[in-house]
Amino acid sequence: MSANIVTTLPLGPFDPERTELLLRVVEGLEPSTLQWLSGFAAGVAHERVTRGASAGVVVATPSARQEPAARLTIVYGSQTGNGKRIAERLARAAESAGLATRVYASGSYPLKDLVRERMFVVVVSTQGDGDPPDDARGFLEFLQSKRAPMLDQLSYSVLALGDSSYPKFCETGRQVDDRLAALDAKRLLDRVDCDVDYDTLANAWLDRVVNGARDTLGGSAQSATVTRLRTAPVEPQFSREQPFAAEVIANHSLTGRGATREVRHLEISLAGSGLTYAPGDALGVWHENPPVVVREVLQALRLDGEQAVELDGTAKPLHEWLTTGRELTRLTRPFLSQQAERSQDARLADVLLPGREADLRRTLERPAGRRRAAASPWRMGCKGFRAGAAPAGAAAVFDRVQPGSSR
Repeated sequence: MSANIVTTLPLGPFDPERTELLLRVVEGLEPSTLQWLSGFAAGVAHERVTRGASAGVVVATPSARQEPAARLTIVYGSQTGNGKRIAERLARAAESAGLATRVYASGSYPLKDLVRERMFVVVVSTQGDGDPPDDARGFLEFLQSKRAPMLDQLSYSVLALGDSSYPKFCETGRQVDDRLAALDAKRLLDRVDCDVDYDTLANAWLDRVVNGARDTLGGSAQSATVTRLRTAPVEPQFSREQPFAAEVIANHSLTGRGATREVRHLEISLAGSGLTYAPGDALGVWHENPPVVVREVLQALRLDGEQAVELDGTAKPLHEWLTTGRELTRLTRPFLSQQAERSQDARLADVLLPGREADLRRTLERPAGRRRAAASPWRMGCKGFRAGAAPAGAAAVFDRVQPGSSR
């Protein structure tokens, strides 16, 4: 092994044997683990200075060290970073509650530790047609293999992220949840399946996990007083929840006349945001619904766009919520489920059952004139709005929208 595989930093006054050993120790470790290791080395140095080198340092042997049973382990599989952000938020909340916590990307989790875990949380997304994130493939393959141990000592919970416009919604989370249960692990909480607008469900799940972990681990949970060797990372000023208003500085078409789809070249200025963007990063764009669509929804529901609506502690006129805060150009399974329930549409409810995805797609692709919603009044329950009774003709606004349409 050569030094440039792991680091380009100078390796200090080590002989070749110790250099090789040092590189083997640090290879593949997460930054947080490396920071712990630097603190451990600093502590050893301090003891030897204050007590004398001859006193040495006592290191617990594997048989005497603390088993990982008294901590919460969080593993995430994430393609665009949403799962990682939720896992890190959960870790901060658990540590604030006094729980010893560790966080791993699923591709870095030491699988041999699983048999000794007591409290295990998985946050994982699903990509495309039911595929796991790239970094979670090995973890999922291990769980589903004969090498996976029985886990009757384990309490766990799974937060699944997905997009309900795809047939296999939250498939990876479902597979992880089912497999852990098949290995005799016990659900701390039932799996929570989150759509693209995941904040409300994820925040509620996070609070319940922290409380459940604290109750389950009880007095065995060990908290630690940590002296930071580096400044704690500062929460970014801008985030998914508080997006940066970026200026579009270039926008031109890359496709010619007659092309079947439009492809555009965009350049966006991040000046003043403190954000950096590199190839491979995911860029989230907050869209605004077209004014004509907002007007049609308000007219169809016979609602006043200036009416104040409070949502998650924030009050805005209804037309503002519909313009910037709600999804009007894309049908999702939760919305259709609410529509079926409120309209008492048995036919729609039937095609929403598991295994009927192809029938649902065919139903939505029929011409608008061949289907009408039931005549019973329904409420616009999507995203917490309570709009009052609306005529069945309101369904005409949504009939034009095809599944998977661009936003």
